[in-house]
Amino acid sequence: MKNLVSIEWLSDHLYDEQLVIVDCQFELGNPENGYASYLKGHIPGAQYADLEKDLSGEVGEHGGRHPLPDQEQLQTLVERLGIEQDSKVILYDHEYGAMAARLWFLLGFAGHKARAVLDGGLQAWKGEGHKLETKVRQVTPSSYPISLDKSMIVSMNDVKQAQIEGRTIIDSRASERYSGEIEPIDPKAGHIPGAINYFWKNNLNDNQKWKDPEERVGEKEHGHEPIVYCGSGVTACVNLLALQEAGIHAKLYPGSYSDWISYEENQIETK
Repeated sequence: MKNLVSIEWLSDHLYDEQLVIVDCQFELGNPENGYASYLKGHIPGAQYADLEKDLSGEVGEHGGRHPLPDQEQLQTLVERLGIEQDSKVILYDHEYGAMAARLWFLLGFAGHKARAVLDGGLQAWKGEGHKLETKVRQVTPSSYPISLDKSMIVSMNDVKQAQIEGRTIIDSRASERYSGEIEPIDPKAGHIPGAINYFWKNNLNDNQKWKDPEERVGEKEHGHEPIVYCGSGVTACVNLLALQEAGIHAKLYPGSYSDWISYEENQIETK
């Protein structure tokens, strides 16, 4: 199964027995709006997953603003959504696929391979004339003993080692945050020293559809297992997906910049 599926594909397979659809709408700064939007209208049969309640763990001194959920929390989510080992899971949101890509990553981290992000998300589904429903369908919880693939992630110390080795580190935030010109969220402005910048939204067009492969982050050679980060490990997953689509095995720094700056001794760069 590909990492991206079209509106046409989903429409043709909407009632497949093994299909699981997950709505990941979420609005940073207004955390209740995502579920409210889901209730107002979602793709038929879709369940809901919340970025902060389901796709993130408990915030601590370190680990960033959206730490990864632990195995127990992720197990609970997978089973609540009714995901079986043979399920095909389609993920979407209404904001350029960032939240959907986060769950795409988490499901892979949990060992589930057959999952994909809906190209264009909810906007494209509606734009192409497909109907929504407001009914929240009940699903039978699954029993799926997940196993976390920790080879997909790196720690802060791994990033430091990568700096020494000269491995590519990709900052997925907007260029003005990377350069330190502005910082609307974190207490320090700048980026991890040595990181290059590729804004995650540059993988997509203004209509939220993915660009052709040669226009994405994966178009350039990034060496062996590049490391990808953003502010808190969410939007970086879009770059991670693009790299995987290009056949590049990249790794996520889950805590990202918000974890990096939680260690006072860590240096930052601005430019």
